[in-house]
Amino acid sequence: MNIKKLGKVLLIEFIKQALLCVGILLFFTFYFGITLSNLAPSFTFGLFLLPVTFVTANIFSKKLIPNYLIKEKYGLFALYTVYALVISMFFIVISCFYALVFSQAIPDWDREFLATKNLYLIMIGVYMVILVVSLFAVYREGYQISLKNKELQYALLDGELQLKKEELSYLKMQIHPHFLFNTLNTIYGSAIAKKQNTPDLILKLSNLLDYILYQTKKSLVSLEDEINHLKDYMALEELRHGEKMEVVTSFPEGTKHVMVPPMLLLPFLENSFKHGKVSGKKSFIDLKIQTWENRIDFSIKNSFEKKEKDSNSQSSGIGLSNIRKRLEMLYPEAYELEITENEGIFRVLLSLQTNKIKKHELPDRR
Repeated sequence: MNIKKLGKVLLIEFIKQALLCVGILLFFTFYFGITLSNLAPSFTFGLFLLPVTFVTANIFSKKLIPNYLIKEKYGLFALYTVYALVISMFFIVISCFYALVFSQAIPDWDREFLATKNLYLIMIGVYMVILVVSLFAVYREGYQISLKNKELQYALLDGELQLKKEELSYLKMQIHPHFLFNTLNTIYGSAIAKKQNTPDLILKLSNLLDYILYQTKKSLVSLEDEINHLKDYMALEELRHGEKMEVVTSFPEGTKHVMVPPMLLLPFLENSFKHGKVSGKKSFIDLKIQTWENRIDFSIKNSFEKKEKDSNSQSSGIGLSNIRKRLEMLYPEAYELEITENEGIFRVLLSLQTNKIKKHELPDRR
């Protein structure tokens, strides 16, 4: 803390203590002089009681309450409270004695004033002030603890949000290498075979890389962009599989205004192409997307061979597990995902409530 800040803190504390002294004096003046027309004797008597009242009030508000009562050290608080009360009673008696001596030294002072004051009433007045100051101290400490708790809660929530963002980013990065590995294998096989469609494959891959490098940094993209991304991927796979796999699609029109997280649907399509091949038979993929006012329905089904299920389940499970985690973060209690395998058909049904997305994603970086 620099000198300027220290000076400001000391000035504020001095003002607080000065106001406390003024408040104590005013209270004693009217408390002891309520029946007097001349308040000078009660004011003077209050001056004698001021030191013991001021010190005792500060002991409670600055030491006993924050260090023992607030920290739930009730035994020590009770013990030190008894000590403080006993010692303060002694000094109250001393203060009254010197006030009496002072009154004898001033000829014009009303000597009947002290004679009418009961020692118990004097102590009640002193401890009333101490009680009020202590209650303010309890309120102040409680308020400060409440502020600290709120700051801690905000810090914890912010930390949790950052972890969610990092986890989402990590899940997306898991998708990218898997996708690139499959696509590069396709291009490699095409190049080895010296196929004429190799340049087309490279161009499609270039479009997909552009999408991955820039669009996936956004928290949301239009469904139209996501569908175009799916079409590019399907074009790559169809060039590789040729007539061995039949692909049927149904996409809605006018989906620019519908927003979805990027790369959310691709893993399902990847999984269909990877595990949809059937030996000796024509394989198929049937993909359908429908949009409603605040809902997207995505369905995809593909052929599969039961004998390959066990060997492929581990590799395909990674992408599906990632998607489940990502959906749980982005659409908590606002999505339905059903995955079934029956009679040689693998089916995925996904329904999203687009108006209930929880934006844990990283901010846009254009």
